[in-house]
Amino acid sequence: MRNTPGYDPQREMHNYDPQREVLGYEPQRGTPDYQDSPYQRPAIRQDMSSASLAPLGAAAFPAGNGKRTSMLNLSNSQSDRNLPIAAGGVGGAAAAGGIMGTLGGLVGKGGTKQYDPVSGPYNPGEYNLGETGTGQEKSEWLAKQKTGSKKLKILVIILACLALLGAIAGGIVGGILGSQKKSAEKAANGPSGASAAEDNKSNGDLSKDSTEIKALLNNKNLHKVFPGIDYTPMYTQYPDCLHYPASQNNVTRDVAVLSQLSNTIRLYGTDCNQTQMVLHAIDRLGLNGTTKIWMGVWQDKNATTNARQLQQMYDIFDSHGSASFVGVIVGNEVLFREDMTITELGTVLENVKSNLTTRGISIPVASADLGDKWTQPFADQVDILMANIHPFFAGEESTGAAAWTWQFWQNKDVPFKPDLSKNYISETGWPAKGGKSCGEATTCAVGSVAGITELNNFMDDWVCGALANGTNYFWFEAFDEPWKIKFNEPGKEWEDQWGLMDVNRVLKSGVKIPDCGGKTAP
Repeated sequence: MRNTPGYDPQREMHNYDPQREVLGYEPQRGTPDYQDSPYQRPAIRQDMSSASLAPLGAAAFPAGNGKRTSMLNLSNSQSDRNLPIAAGGVGGAAAAGGIMGTLGGLVGKGGTKQYDPVSGPYNPGEYNLGETGTGQEKSEWLAKQKTGSKKLKILVIILACLALLGAIAGGIVGGILGSQKKSAEKAANGPSGASAAEDNKSNGDLSKDSTEIKALLNNKNLHKVFPGIDYTPMYTQYPDCLHYPASQNNVTRDVAVLSQLSNTIRLYGTDCNQTQMVLHAIDRLGLNGTTKIWMGVWQDKNATTNARQLQQMYDIFDSHGSASFVGVIVGNEVLFREDMTITELGTVLENVKSNLTTRGISIPVASADLGDKWTQPFADQVDILMANIHPFFAGEESTGAAAWTWQFWQNKDVPFKPDLSKNYISETGWPAKGGKSCGEATTCAVGSVAGITELNNFMDDWVCGALANGTNYFWFEAFDEPWKIKFNEPGKEWEDQWGLMDVNRVLKSGVKIPDCGGKTAP
């Protein structure tokens, strides 16, 4: 789990129920069980309201929260991270209230009003052993004992004081024990990071001059050899982010690392201010004019989600202009999921083009889908064709994966837009572990094995060659996305393992990114 500020691993254990959310959220409609393409990764099981990182669910289940779907919601409300006094201290306080309530009952026995520990917490200022206090009547029993034994009164007072001191001591001990227990649980379950607000309070608004950012930069094992890289900031899935916002500092840390891999970042959605956070990170890191963004606009069957995402796109352009953007990608695998027809998606694309033109914005409008879902009518609707092509899901051996990817792209997608400046591979990559894919076959002798060696094989054969011949593509992806664990199946535990780095932004052991002789991506 991610051991960085802004990331709480317990967040991934929380099962948030979007049905309770009313801010424009429409429950996901039924999704057919589609047949996976023999040449592509399995269906993206994206929740209707999600905004697909790297990730509504890496860079990203992180500090401060890609397949683009809803978060693996494992436990995370702000109350989960209260101080350890909650365990023992609250018990001690309850004990104090109970003891004092009992003593109050003895002292006020036969009176018209006794302290009720259920109706309110114990407060010494409100209960003074029968003397007039806030909200308390004078004890009738004590009133009748004005001429009685002073020893009894003194004894009662002494007992009350001893009981109170004992309760306080018990609360302290309980708090210590509770803290120790919580520390033990943390050790067993992994570290817990700060929330976005806590991260900002502790570290301020990180920039290129921050010690932590300087430590992330100039990593000799990272090379800027990828023309583009796919990224979804952690905790930027709607409506989860309304309850647990993403950390701006976490995004800034991610972008500091991403900037050493590529000058171009592809996003998948507009929800939860993810685009604005990446823009802010670029500004804080002094990367304006160097690092650019392909804005992603998530589209599916949910009309509310679609309208929200499109409006957010327009709001971003109205507020920030288009200088930081290479283009906009409207929809990811919409046709594969059968969320829209080509005609319906085409109408959305035309409206986007028209609205951008009205705003004086002239950038390419694209859509991304599986490589074998493209047709000439679909290609004619976009300025740039974007094909997701994954040799792993074709059951290809890693040593032949690069050649297979190139041939598939050239034979299947390039004919629709022969100008390669208008034809991109929008996703390609390899999981570091998780099992073996046989493509459409039930069994296979070798197949696509998820592993570090196999990942290196694919990169060795693909990255530098693609850089040399100018192939436009996005690597999938920089960081693992642990919220995707929920999509794993027995023998197919690779959904959360596509990152070159783990969620702590640490290059996976054994992974070697080619340096391509010092050549870097534009």
